[in-house]
Amino acid sequence: MAVDEALLREVITPVLRLYEWDVPAVSIGYFQAAALTPEGRPYIRRYTGGGLVDHARDVTYTIVLPRAHPWMELSAPESYGLVHRGVQAALAACGIESDLTPTAHAGESEACFQKPVRFDILAAGRKVSGAAQRRTREGLLHQGSILLPDPARNGDLRRVFAQAFPARLELALNPGELTSSEASRAADLERDRYATEAWNRMR
Repeated sequence: MAVDEALLREVITPVLRLYEWDVPAVSIGYFQAAALTPEGRPYIRRYTGGGLVDHARDVTYTIVLPRAHPWMELSAPESYGLVHRGVQAALAACGIESDLTPTAHAGESEACFQKPVRFDILAAGRKVSGAAQRRTREGLLHQGSILLPDPARNGDLRRVFAQAFPARLELALNPGELTSSEASRAADLERDRYATEAWNRMR
């Protein structure tokens, strides 16, 4: 989470980050209460909103866009839908057919994958991908999670994602590592925000 925010603070060109969790953690949205987390599970509060996400079996990605990017002129739902069309392309490359949710489903749930909203991704009638966004003066942070019906396919999805996703959205992305500035800012954010009780239990 610290790296994602650091990428937002330092963004110059579009960034796609695809990563895994080294422990079966859960993340909660910025506005959610820490009490929602399952007992005994490690958790982290995201910089974006949305519902609780279980990261034990998912594929997680982040896209960051600078303030000057044309997508910043779009509404939040429009940009959300565009990003998810890129995710659909990655799913299609794995032979997984999917649809975008036309409207939010009825009912309430604190868990992300229990309540599809508009432009979430469905496969075989169930939600397989959701996300949340945050816009700042620097740009757009979009954090997404993909929960395949068969987690054994996660490796296949990761292998095709970095090609299929930007190709569908016509984004120019080049492989790279964190810059020294991004790494330093991420370390500061981890120490001062994401590793603190004040941040993770603020609600």
